[in-house]
Amino acid sequence: MKNLELRYVAHVTALSGCLVESHQTRASSIRDLVKELDGRYRGFQELFVNPETGSLNLNAMIYYSAPNEVPITVVDLDQPIVDGGTLTFW
Repeated sequence: MKNLELRYVAHVTALSGCLVESHQTRASSIRDLVKELDGRYRGFQELFVNPETGSLNLNAMIYYSAPNEVPITVVDLDQPIVDGGTLTFW
């Protein structure tokens, strides 16, 4: 089980109802995590994943950092996530 810190910005906050939350997951990639969060916050996946291409929507941003690393912009939704990571959904 991985423990993550999730941060929500702008319109994503309206969907999640919070700015920051701790989240436990078995997801192995950002794509898996987005799908999991869609079950919790209906419409979450639609905000971030283009249904036709399966890639990140052009008007969405996700930042990811492993523990003690600088956050980077996510380009590949299949990027692995690790315990203690932080994701910002914008």
